[in-house]
Amino acid sequence: MWIRSQSRKALLNVNQVVIIPSVDKRMYFICNSLEKESVTLGVYLTEEKALKVLDRIEELIENQCGLTFYMPADEEVKV
Repeated sequence: MWIRSQSRKALLNVNQVVIIPSVDKRMYFICNSLEKESVTLGVYLTEEKALKVLDRIEELIENQCGLTFYMPADEEVKV
């Protein structure tokens, strides 16, 4: 699936998307892998917002719409 990062500086064909919390759990990073070379696709202030974004990605995959998903800004995600 093609995903454009929240910063709009990366467009990646990803096979997996993961949430990685910061050490202090004040931010949640959505990345394309758990590897050192992973790319941050989006940053959210709560785990609930990050999970909501993953839900939206999953919906697109389930619908097989074949479009690029644009990571929304933190303030654009309503929970």
